[in-house]
Amino acid sequence: MNEEWQTIGPLKKISLLLEAGTGPGKTDLTAGPIAFEFIFGVGSQGLSPFEFELADKKEGDGLSLHVRGEEIVDLLQHLLVPSLAALEGVHAFYLKVNIVGVNEADPKEVIKAIAEAGSCGDHCCGH
Repeated sequence: MNEEWQTIGPLKKISLLLEAGTGPGKTDLTAGPIAFEFIFGVGSQGLSPFEFELADKKEGDGLSLHVRGEEIVDLLQHLLVPSLAALEGVHAFYLKVNIVGVNEADPKEVIKAIAEAGSCGDHCCGH
């Protein structure tokens, strides 16, 4: 095991596997793990609530969030996860998050992410 795993922080490239279910430990709302990568901390409005939940965690860490469907847009804000947009109509669900990578981001990736976040407005959850 890598003892020098980086913690999640500004401008790191974060790789996640996301799953959703109707209860803790269940993954019955997604067909399988959803791979999602993003650059941490580039939102024009600052960190999203989802990024706050991930802050200072490391590769191999995980978390489970209880989310009401109508809150998914506010939770993710500028982060585009089209596969989760369909859950907006679900009353409530558990979002299982596994952190599979925390790496230095290439400067070109950072610039692209900032541009995309800036063009997104307040909410980009797949709409």
